[in-house]
Amino acid sequence: MTRLHLLADDLTGALDSGACCVLLAGPIAIVWHGADLPQNAAIDSGTRGLSDAEAQAAIARFAPLLARPRIWTYLDFEMRGMPCDSG
Repeated sequence: MTRLHLLADDLTGALDSGACCVLLAGPIAIVWHGADLPQNAAIDSGTRGLSDAEAQAAIARFAPLLARPRIWTYLDFEMRGMPCDSG
């Protein structure tokens, strides 16, 4: 069974990326917290308007909770948000 966790910079990014992956993974919950992530989730990290340092700290809180082995970063079509090194 596919396990999918998406990390977006805001709510619309979580909704957009989650909707794009429904055929791959099935239902995807949209969340804005990191506790007890369901099998498939798109997470609003709330990093859209943050400084680089604040965004990195926010991403660091979510990273340990995400499904492995891959982490994908979502940026909207206007390239807004805070891309990060996913290692």
